[in-house]
Amino acid sequence: MFIVNILLFIIVLGLIIFIHELGHYYFARRAGILVHEFSLGMGPLVYGKRKDDILYAIRAIPIGGYVSMAGESISDALIKKGDHIGIELDEKGHVTKIILDSNQHTDMIGEVQSFDLYGKAQADLFIELKIENQTQNYPVIRNAAYILSKDKYMLITPEEKSFESKTLLERFLVIFAGPAMNFILAFVLYLIVGLFLFQPNLNSNALGGVAVNSPASNIGLIEGDIITSINGEDIQDWYDLGEIMSNLDSHIIDLTYVRNNNTYIAEDLPLAVVIQTAGLSNVTEDGTILTAPNPGQVFGRGLEAGLNEFDYIYRLSQGNVIVEVENWNDIIEFFNNVTSGDITVDYYQNGSDPNTLTYTLISEDALSKLGYEGLIFQLGVSPTETYQLGSSILHPFQMISSNVSQVFATLGLLFDPNEDIGLGDLSGPIGIFTLVSRTSSQGLFAIISFTAFLSINIGLLNLLPIPALDGGRLVFLGIEAVRRKPLSRKLENSINNVMFYLLLALFVYVSYNDILRIIRGLI
Repeated sequence: MFIVNILLFIIVLGLIIFIHELGHYYFARRAGILVHEFSLGMGPLVYGKRKDDILYAIRAIPIGGYVSMAGESISDALIKKGDHIGIELDEKGHVTKIILDSNQHTDMIGEVQSFDLYGKAQADLFIELKIENQTQNYPVIRNAAYILSKDKYMLITPEEKSFESKTLLERFLVIFAGPAMNFILAFVLYLIVGLFLFQPNLNSNALGGVAVNSPASNIGLIEGDIITSINGEDIQDWYDLGEIMSNLDSHIIDLTYVRNNNTYIAEDLPLAVVIQTAGLSNVTEDGTILTAPNPGQVFGRGLEAGLNEFDYIYRLSQGNVIVEVENWNDIIEFFNNVTSGDITVDYYQNGSDPNTLTYTLISEDALSKLGYEGLIFQLGVSPTETYQLGSSILHPFQMISSNVSQVFATLGLLFDPNEDIGLGDLSGPIGIFTLVSRTSSQGLFAIISFTAFLSINIGLLNLLPIPALDGGRLVFLGIEAVRRKPLSRKLENSINNVMFYLLLALFVYVSYNDILRIIRGLI
């Protein structure tokens, strides 16, 4: 299964990267910009094929990709004054190949005295070589190539094929097309999911489905049963059910339902509880619901703090709020009153002496901004469903809007001094691999939806006004539009390089945290 998950991870991330880079590539070719390489992945070359002087490559590390275009570096010339190079001439005496590999055949070898391989405003290209104490000027054709090795070459980049020579609109489209393609990919994927999606009938209180190993299945509820009350409160539709469930203060309920016109009462039914602020749940991985104060599962902040499954919690406290814990209802009582800040957990681990740890909750307010609840009661039922083509078509618009809002909410929380959410809460490629692995068990449509969600995230983050990202390059174009002249290539590349290394450091830091999370999850 691990191999399958790795392959699935590569496919998901590879598709998103391919579509992103395809946007850059298409508009670069359309604008007449010389493309040297279209690469999926980073690092050493695994596979490469040349077509129309472009290297199409797959590289070893599947965490990114790039389209290498002429005019992106400070200088595209691979030679400098004083270099000894070889040249190959055509029948007119024009340079067609600049040989940089001494093992390759050359017509002649000399020392570079001067050259112009850029040819601004269609100026003639040339290389001036000193050969046997004689200096001679050799004209260079505009599609000449550097010969780097026996099987590796790269075309020179005269001005008219350079990125910087194109209009502001053309350059804008080249840069913007990458993130835009991520949104288009997400739209198509969400539309595919939407076309197979049934809409819940929220105006009914009849059950359309019952989850396996859920509280509902444990008491024998089946599709078609009608829930009429919980704890004596009447239920007419799914809105009533949701409201009652969200306002519970105990995970033990009395539930009344109707089947075949007969009324049944399930007393003292234990519900599943998920406390997202603290990273605790009373449900074990096999679906067993615990009533004693042991976590069935630990995740998030709880896992990072060092709590483990089946630790026995006997006290929870925050300042003057102290709850002596005897069962899960006591835990629920505490987290109904404490929704943010630092908490202290007193517990027994494996029957050992008492342990104490303190950790910071993800606040209920932060979770709310991301579209989640801090404390969730789960019965394990779903409403009846109907197919509505209109809703299916609207699905991609709704999901993209929700994803975009969630990304901006996350960014806002990262910079909110009142919320204890920082860079340590972010996930990188390793975290994405873990999420892909979990999603794979939920079926094809879950994988497709996750791919769309990830594509939106990558597209939107690339549009942030940060140098080295597409958004930063768009900012430089905006500055050029205002100044009526571009920033120097040297300055722009220096800013991009500094930010690139900062982003690389962030990548390493986030990946390190991902590894720590996985290790803690395995202990």
